[in-house]
Amino acid sequence: MPTLIKKFQYSGTLKQVTIPAGATSIDMYLWGGAGAGGGADAGGLGGSGAAGHYVTKTSYSLTSNVDDVLEVAVGGSGAGGGSGGGAPGGTNGKGKTNFSGGEGGNSGPQPYSGAGGGAGGATTLFIDGSAVAIAGGGGGGAGAGKSSNGGVGINSNSATSATPGTLGEDGADHSGDGGGGGAGGGGADGGKGGAGGSGDNGGAGGWAGSNLVPSGGSNSDGSGVTPGVVSLIISSVQYYDSGAAVGSAGSGGPGGNGLAVIVFTIGVQASTKISGTWTDISNIHTKVSGVWKQVTAGYVRVSGAWKALFNSGINFVSTAAGFGNSNGNTSSGTGGSGGGGGCFIAGTMITMADGSFKAVEQVDIRDEVAVGGFVFATGKFLIDDLFEYKGIQVSGTHMVKEDGTWTRVADSKHGKSLGDNEHIVYVFGSELRRIIINGIEFTDYFEIDEKQKLLSIGEKFFGIWQEHDRQTQVDDVTILNND
Repeated sequence: MPTLIKKFQYSGTLKQVTIPAGATSIDMYLWGGAGAGGGADAGGLGGSGAAGHYVTKTSYSLTSNVDDVLEVAVGGSGAGGGSGGGAPGGTNGKGKTNFSGGEGGNSGPQPYSGAGGGAGGATTLFIDGSAVAIAGGGGGGAGAGKSSNGGVGINSNSATSATPGTLGEDGADHSGDGGGGGAGGGGADGGKGGAGGSGDNGGAGGWAGSNLVPSGGSNSDGSGVTPGVVSLIISSVQYYDSGAAVGSAGSGGPGGNGLAVIVFTIGVQASTKISGTWTDISNIHTKVSGVWKQVTAGYVRVSGAWKALFNSGINFVSTAAGFGNSNGNTSSGTGGSGGGGGCFIAGTMITMADGSFKAVEQVDIRDEVAVGGFVFATGKFLIDDLFEYKGIQVSGTHMVKEDGTWTRVADSKHGKSLGDNEHIVYVFGSELRRIIINGIEFTDYFEIDEKQKLLSIGEKFFGIWQEHDRQTQVDDVTILNND
């Protein structure tokens, strides 16, 4: 039977056709739109976007779908995230309505920061209003922060819990001097958006949308920026277009739009509708020199090649109605917070002994800090009790001198909880156990010489350290206030 190849690039429209009599099956090759890259910062490049997914199925039967509408929508790539204070995230890659990707998260308002990249829209094939095949859009890369690169877009799917579940999430914004999160791709399950970076760090990349694969078909999520199929030649015809569905490898760049190739198999048997039912025409005759002759086939010559006459009925029309989303679903990623945070978020400016300032994560052994003196230890921890104290972000268990009295930040009148999400915080120990930030006096990590307990009771300390730590926090407040 003759075949007819239809190739569709991204156009921002739905492509629709009524399946004609004689169409027996289709082969489908779908690539979703790719994710875009995040914006750069002093810490390095934004993350790359993930490749669009690939879905294929051959010999999908149309025998029960004559007169139904077949619809193809090719997903577009997201746009790259910007750079600078308050830079906007990349716009979303669009697809069929509710199958688009999300927008990248904005960078922090304090320059210089990178915004997250937009995610790719899914490429979809529907028949009679029902989804037959979906190739998910790639996740967007995250923006970089002052201290680190942005995270890359993720090829696999982590499904959004928002409604509609096919729409990719936006990346989370940042409120300080770090990178915005990458967006999630559209798909059978829309992908989650990435979180904003903690402190001055780069954000996290977004997840790709998932696939819908017809029975007997196959799919590939690709690897990094590379789609699962980048060369597809059948009967000397190249189905794949170079660059299609390729994720952005550079900071702030767009990825490749999706692609769809549909190959129709058309029988030469003609049919006609009688009383609402399609009926095969068993034979056609024409009179030649006064004698009726049966017509066994009909062909026409096009550009030197003979084409079956019955192939002329596959003509798609375009419509913008039902295509695109202005943005994605609300992000489930946590928003990044600005610098500030015994345990302080990256970017918190420490007053040094000479009156200069240095970010807490850059304070090093042998440095001299104001009031605290010589630095003898540095480190970082993961906490889940971040508070804001007069614009400084700090762990709730840290001690601050408030109105001349030492108290835990969590117990102070100015401390405000920022939730129970995990954050990386930086610490150091100084000989006089003091830190000055914005003129406010904090203790260092060690507070007082509580480690003497280890020396006095030996290895038994490791079995009771949690109880000791809780009692020590209470005791240290009393000791410091009695100094």
